[in-house]
Amino acid sequence: MGVLNTLMIAVLTLTFGFFLGLIIALMRRSRFVLLRGIGAAWVDFLRNTPFLIQLYFLFYGLPALGINTDPIVTAIIGLSINTSAPNCEAIRSGLLAIKKDYYQCAAALGLSQFQVFRLIIIPVALRLAFRSLTSNFINLVLTTSAAFTITVNELMGVSRTITARTSRPFEMYLFIMGAYCVFTFLLSFIAKAINRRIEITL
Repeated sequence: MGVLNTLMIAVLTLTFGFFLGLIIALMRRSRFVLLRGIGAAWVDFLRNTPFLIQLYFLFYGLPALGINTDPIVTAIIGLSINTSAPNCEAIRSGLLAIKKDYYQCAAALGLSQFQVFRLIIIPVALRLAFRSLTSNFINLVLTTSAAFTITVNELMGVSRTITARTSRPFEMYLFIMGAYCVFTFLLSFIAKAINRRIEITL
């Protein structure tokens, strides 16, 4: 149960956090000052406040306004919002790395601005940002352990319950550390294999 909840939270957060980060990155690259300002403020706020406080605000603070959510839903929302900031910076660095030649060649082909971004700029930027995005995802998997603080029965939450019943904290937490380590090493291995196939040099 704990492993399934951890995987579900990680996969959903990866998806939502990636698309939210992409939107914020495009806002920060916008020619409109207001959008750039909102994007910059979003990233600065998230990077300068502890994730645990953000999570507590969503789970314990919002109910004061009559907004109540399920613990798992809250964890997914909180993690998605939090990881959107580093994802935004990774994607933005990929966008900044693209040379002006790409834009000029696309314009010469008669593509619209939307087509340029959808067919050329975004795919190239994501390939350039893949390694950083992978690091963010691995960090995200490790951060899911904080969800137990809002009563989510993920891997850490289940391990605490088992530890309380068996009074064997050393063995239990050693096993949990090993499980996270194996999982993240596996993700790193897969990510490196993918990166070797898609890596490009500008």
